Amino acid sequence: MARTITYAFAFQDGVTRRYELNFDDQHRLLPRASSSPASAWTALGFQQCTNCPLKAADSPLCPVAQNIDHIVEDTKDTVSYTRAVVTVHTPERTYSAECATQDGLRSLFGLIMACSGCPHLDWLRPLARFHLPFADPDETLFRVLGLQLVGSFLADSNSTFADSIAQTDRRYEEVKTLNQCFIKRIRIHCRADADKNALAALDLFAQFFTLDRDDNFEMLRTIFGQQKKNT
Repeated sequence: MARTITYAFAFQDGVTRRYELNFDDQHRLLPRASSSPASAWTALGFQQCTNCPLKAADSPLCPVAQNIDHIVEDTKDTVSYTRAVVTVHTPERTYSAECATQDGLRSLFGLIMACSGCPHLDWLRPLARFHLPFADPDETLFRVLGLQLVGSFLADSNSTFADSIAQTDRRYEEVKTLNQCFIKRIRIHCRADADKNALAALDLFAQFFTLDRDDNFEMLRTIFGQQKKNT
């Protein structure tokens, strides 16, 4: 069933911005109807990601840039630490947080990027069906591990847990490269820093799986009441 998720930003100066995201049955983001031409920075060849497998002949515009273009345009002059009340409406429930603009944008961009049809991000799309705004690193670790393991189970795969983690690491390396390239794209286009900082925060999440692995898993062991086995 098609779904709609809405992000609303209410700033202290009275300005409000609302972004309604409509998804198809596979939870892919439906194209927005727009009367204005796409910005130059959305062209696939504009600072194209170094690991991008797409060709301009088949995809003249970067699918992710195309989907966040209007948000970047709205917020390109907003400083990242500007406070806002961000309210997220999903079909099941409503989330709200008073936070820095970059934190709200990080959550919004993450949802859009996973559902835009980018070959390096499409594996994250199932998480969008169970979208958790403002997720912290521990929540992200748990959700991505669950995503990988459930995907392997449904595929009737014989892969081990170690295989799943190795595949997740490879995927996150591609995500890390993509995020870094996107920061360069937006740096050229934006005068302030809110969008760049939101994507920089996403890059930190991409690096999360490759940093302090033992500490990350130790957190999960604590939650499940387990001890690390001595080898």
